[in-house]
Amino acid sequence: MMSFSRVLCASAFATMLGAAPLVAHAETSPPTGAGVANQVEQIAPGSLSADTVYSAVASAAPADLGGILNYCIQSRYLDSKEAWPVLAALNKKTNDVPSDNKGNMSYADGSTGLLKVGGGQPPISLEDASADIRTQACAKVEARAKSML
Repeated sequence: MMSFSRVLCASAFATMLGAAPLVAHAETSPPTGAGVANQVEQIAPGSLSADTVYSAVASAAPADLGGILNYCIQSRYLDSKEAWPVLAALNKKTNDVPSDNKGNMSYADGSTGLLKVGGGQPPISLEDASADIRTQACAKVEARAKSML
């Protein structure tokens, strides 16, 4: 006679095997919800024009600018020793990262590489631009942030 624990073990194993195909074929699309990240148009990587990126950087709000500057530092498009003090001074001036942990969603979106274009258009992702354009855009972000201090 089989023991109860062996039946239970065999049943659990069979359940896991039955669920394996479902897990293997699960969709990998990002979750939907509030926030700018869900409004980004699907653009082929590397196809975003320099004019679009530079125009968005030139018109970015301070919170967006701070977030993008953070993205540029974290992604190593800017030297952190030079750019980090600029980001800290900008954050202090704009209070986009307050000490009460209630930050600005534009800053958070910018930190992921998303930048609002304006005019009701969906935001752009710097990841959709070439590495050269991202590097140049980050330099422009740093220069613009310095000019705001």
